[in-house]
Amino acid sequence: MAVRDEIRQQRQKLKGQGFRAHWDYFWEYYKIHTIVAVVAIILVVTLIRDIANRKPYALYSLFVNNQGMETQLLLQDGFAEYAGIDTSSENVLVDTSSNYIGSSIDQTTVATSEKIMALIAASELDVFVSDLGTAYHYASQETFMDLRDVFTKEELDAMSDRLFYVDQAYADYLASEEYTDYITTGKFDESNKYAVMADKYNNTFQYDEISPSEMDDPVPVGIKLDNSKALAEAQAYPGSTPVAAIVINTERIDRSKQFIEYLMQ
Repeated sequence: MAVRDEIRQQRQKLKGQGFRAHWDYFWEYYKIHTIVAVVAIILVVTLIRDIANRKPYALYSLFVNNQGMETQLLLQDGFAEYAGIDTSSENVLVDTSSNYIGSSIDQTTVATSEKIMALIAASELDVFVSDLGTAYHYASQETFMDLRDVFTKEELDAMSDRLFYVDQAYADYLASEEYTDYITTGKFDESNKYAVMADKYNNTFQYDEISPSEMDDPVPVGIKLDNSKALAEAQAYPGSTPVAAIVINTERIDRSKQFIEYLMQ
């Protein structure tokens, strides 16, 4: 019997049997279709609502290896008030959901690496905050802006004891064919101090903090925030030295600078 004939026959049987019989018939024959249709409608409505409600970012900051339970809300609200941002028209996002452990290349670390790359590629990320070791790793990958392009010489001089540097010569080595050969073969020039540094990191996942005076080409790329009242209140990085840096391709430089100034209080 054809499906349409079967349906016609079933409908004839339902005549005069009331709502329950009709409902049972409908659910038996159209259950899957109904569920699919409802889910599709929910997704479409949610998408439309999200698009309609999406506000531009006033700031997107990523806090890697944050330990505070309330860091996100405290800093979002605190900075919005500090900067006079109308959060009904602009978003302030302090993203504390990512962790990076260089010595343990697990799913979490890989996911964080991919997330950071995606945010930078999309020019969404403004300020990067992390513990000292993670900051060294990303600074050596030329992820952060030279703060001399953001702050005046007078401003940098005033916070000289809080500046975080990377040696551009080390970053250049990591981008060289020599380093690529090392990754492939494991062999390196032991007379090249940058090759020795890279090999040590790849074996220990630890950076030795070096004075700018010992660097060939020191570049200030971050601010150490040991004395930040906002981070202390949020218990964001207890027992460690947090560093804030501005991502190299941010489109909100002024707001990023303002956020770092807020954290420096």
